[in-house]
Parts: sequence; C-alpha cells; structure tokens
Amino acid sequence: MSDNVNHPKHYENGPFECIELTRLLSFDWGNVVKYCYRWQSKNGVEDLRKAFWYAKDATMRGMQFYCDLDCDGPHARPLLEHLAEIDWTGLSDVWKALAFGPRQKVLTVLVRKIAELEIEKDGE
Repeated sequence: MSDNVNHPKHYENGPFECIELTRLLSFDWGNVVKYCYRWQSKNGVEDLRKAFWYAKDATMRGMQFYCDLDCDGPHARPLLEHLAEIDWTGLSDVWKALAFGPRQKVLTVLVRKIAELEIEKDGE
C-alpha cells in the first residue's frame, strides 16, 4: 500500500529517497532537486518549469547551496554525482551542474530540456 504522506512513490522510486538529498540543501536548491527528481512520475514539464523557477530565484538572490553551516554538504555531492552517472530522470546535465557548478548552468540545462520536451509534444 502506498503512503502518500510519509513515502510517496514519486520520491522513493529512485536510487535513494529524494529527501535524503533535499534535506542537505537550502530551500530553493532543495526544491530544484525535488521537482527534477519527480518530474517524470508526477507533473511532467510543469515540474521542470517549477525547478527552473526555484533555480532562477536561488541564482538571482545568491542563495547558498547547502542548508546551513552545520549541514554536511560533502554528503550531497556523491548523491548528485550518482544521479548524474545513472542519468536519473534523463537530467544528467542538471545533476552534474548541481554537483560541480556553476549552478547557474542549471538554468540553461533546464531551459534546453523544457524546449526539447515541448518540441516533442508539438510533433505528436
């Protein structure tokens, strides 16, 4: 039986549960990860647009990447690297940009992916 409150399938069907990574990140960057992690299982391109919104907000406001000084940032990079290696949700370049920077590149990669998906949709 699915538990949509404690363990929604769209967050736990990956190589690890999404919250294991998002709890290591600041709010905006955690939301970028959340929407990218689940986009194929939940709201499609709308989730990628939300991820873009949060990435743009974080970039424009100079938001830190990790949640705070006490947060164990070094643990986030291996998780992001793993997502990139397995091309989780077809967003390898997003995971790489998040892991290695510059994080502004996330904006470019997301715009490209959204455009690609919209072209595919229009061609159907």
